[in-house]
Amino acid sequence: MITEVTLRKRMMEFKEAFQAGIDGIVKASEIYVSALDENPKNADVFRDEFEDYIPSSAWSGFEAVGRKWMHPRLLMGGVADRKKNNAIKKLSYSTQERVFAHERFELLTSDGEKLNVDLLEVTGDQADQLCDGTKIRNISEQRAWLESQKSKNAGDDAELLPYVISGGKITFRRGVSLTKVELKRLLMEV
Repeated sequence: MITEVTLRKRMMEFKEAFQAGIDGIVKASEIYVSALDENPKNADVFRDEFEDYIPSSAWSGFEAVGRKWMHPRLLMGGVADRKKNNAIKKLSYSTQERVFAHERFELLTSDGEKLNVDLLEVTGDQADQLCDGTKIRNISEQRAWLESQKSKNAGDDAELLPYVISGGKITFRRGVSLTKVELKRLLMEV
């Protein structure tokens, strides 16, 4: 049976070896980019040479890491939640570094409270609120995003009605029955 001390030692050894692997991938990515900068056709040479080891879909990731467009932890699937992973990938490299350094960002809640959160610990929807595709949204941008989400959700509620009003006409869905009060309200809307 492994003791707690032995387990901790193995975990530290694993972490060091894994970090060395990531560092190796970064170095390999930089070499690949250097070869691409010399001649873009070298991409095909690399793919052909390493086709037994590296899937062809991985090369764009190596280029992104080598050019510092993407943090290497994203190449390794460093974020389990796909929605968060995609949101972080779209951020600038310097912001990605801040995210993986566990920097905290302000998040506006629906009741107006401000929380300092680690982007790696938020939900996918909160990541969408924080990230606009290129940067971290500030509080006023988040407020606008939350309002736009409310508008979208209000539009979804309208679709649940048994009818649609458009162009001065009422179109009913199948199997609609209305009370007198509902019909009166409906006629007032038109």
